[in-house]
Amino acid sequence: MISPAPSASRIERYAAEVAAAHDVEPDDVMGSARTVAIVHARWAMWKRLFDEGFSTSSIARAVGRHHTTVMHALKK
Repeated sequence: MISPAPSASRIERYAAEVAAAHDVEPDDVMGSARTVAIVHARWAMWKRLFDEGFSTSSIARAVGRHHTTVMHALKK
């Protein structure tokens, strides 16, 4: 069974929150840039979603990544 993905509004809200905390733009968190600050912000958002009970697959679907990318980030 496929677990539900986090809502778009939740993703946007969390992206804005982690972007502010890491001094980057919310669009960068959702983008493909790989600077250290942006990657750490992106990983923080994924960690928060995972801690709320979303699977790596559902997080990956919601943010346009492969589930193994999310799994790798959560190990860091």
